[in-house]
Amino acid sequence: MKKKVLIVFKYPHAWNENVINKFSNYYDINHLYISEYKNLNFKEVIKKINNLIKLKEIDITVFDPDYFKFINLFFIDQIVSKKKVLMIGDDVGLHEFHAITASKCDLVLNSDPMAVLKYQEKGYDSLFFQFEFGELKNTPNIKKEFDVLFYGHLTPDRKSYLEYIQKEGVLVKNVGHENNITGIPKDELISLIEKSKIVLNFSKTRTTFVQNLESENIYKYYYQLKGKMIVAGLKGVMCVSEYSPGQELLFGNEVSPMFYTKEECVKILKKFLSNETLLLDSTNKFTKKVRDICEDKKNFEPIYKFLEEPSKKKIELIKIPYWYLRIAAKQIILRNLSLSTLIRNFSQINIIFSIIKKSNIFTKFLIITETFINIIWHSFTFTIKNKKL
Repeated sequence: MKKKVLIVFKYPHAWNENVINKFSNYYDINHLYISEYKNLNFKEVIKKINNLIKLKEIDITVFDPDYFKFINLFFIDQIVSKKKVLMIGDDVGLHEFHAITASKCDLVLNSDPMAVLKYQEKGYDSLFFQFEFGELKNTPNIKKEFDVLFYGHLTPDRKSYLEYIQKEGVLVKNVGHENNITGIPKDELISLIEKSKIVLNFSKTRTTFVQNLESENIYKYYYQLKGKMIVAGLKGVMCVSEYSPGQELLFGNEVSPMFYTKEECVKILKKFLSNETLLLDSTNKFTKKVRDICEDKKNFEPIYKFLEEPSKKKIELIKIPYWYLRIAAKQIILRNLSLSTLIRNFSQINIIFSIIKKSNIFTKFLIITETFINIIWHSFTFTIKNKKL
């Protein structure tokens, strides 16, 4: 009999289905979206989830926290589950936040092998987990219509690369999209990938700066492993990518050629496109490597084996920093806040007291003061905003 898993998603997302499919090969799956609990506060959401865990006799609960700080250490700590897993798809800018949250979990899953090492460095049990489609059947003898395919967000940096590449005479099928615009449908995208000789990937993060929760923002971008490489490899297509340490760890530069500059990018593309034998040989090596690492069964088997074993350890934190307490307190209070829920949200104050009980007097004063200000201020602003809608 399969064990039962509950996946707590923050809200519906394109890759939710992929995650459900991967876990369902090994477990009976239930899932929920916190975004659907619109009229519930922090305590009520926790109660709702715990009731579901009890009703469905859940063994393992998986949390999806990316850019959703409501799922924090204090939230996970109150979820009653035999095992807890933190599932992270984008660790850039939020690593230190997630690393503290992870202290209440048995396992950290991450889509970037560099981030996996960072968690292991801190003593966490952490494994690589790829979010992309893992079971993709290749269409035999499909005609290659495009030399190079680019899809995804069109940032100013990516636009400048694409303009330069095409100016140098390399033909690029560009189906990229602007921010806040949905990309092309999955089936259409897969068809385009199959019809392409090379998929072009950029690794720089898309924001104008890398978020730093501990202090001021310092870096414009990081180099991050992207799922496009994995999708291309699983579909039997070569991928030429901008450098990222994650892909170097997974595939190596010999199997997966990387570039740092526009000139290097064009040089690699022209080298492949002018030599069919080289392109075919390199494609075969690359796709074999990707499938050996990222195919669903091979990727998930170590995760399944870990979760079947007794829990080994949890990391004990010396203290929880002020910046984390401040964020957590705000997320607890702002949940479903308006003038109509003002009295009910004041009842959440006791949760704030509980999370700061080990803090020094100065930290307690700052967080309590800010909490009261947030309750009053955001009750009015959220109410006015909702009336306008």
